[in-house]
Amino acid sequence: MAFLDSRWFRAFFAAAFGIAVFAVVVTGWWASTYMIPVRQVRDAVQEKLGGGEPATFEQVIFNKATRVGCGYALVKNRAGGGTERTHFILFPNGELALAPADTAEGDAAQQIAALEKQARYAALIVSNCTS
Repeated sequence: MAFLDSRWFRAFFAAAFGIAVFAVVVTGWWASTYMIPVRQVRDAVQEKLGGGEPATFEQVIFNKATRVGCGYALVKNRAGGGTERTHFILFPNGELALAPADTAEGDAAQQIAALEKQARYAALIVSNCTS
């Protein structure tokens, strides 16, 4: 029992307890800062996309400064067949923006309009998704 009363044991126990408390605090901070907002973004996008089966998400981030979630989701192809990987932006008001189609068919005016949509979406990415 002398060992339990020794200064070395008390110092070791105090240090171990301090490290454990520090680890719990850091884990809680990390979860509330990164994991929980990303999970909320995924859930909100899944709800907006609809569909019975869950979507697959990649590289989802939550920008704390703009309160916007961004990432990639596998969604049903707009043409109706298969799935495609598309970028999304989820705004704080719940609005979901999906990347416009990469290609446009038609005359020059339609192609220019498609390029303008892509440029506006790229501007949204720069202003909302990057730190």
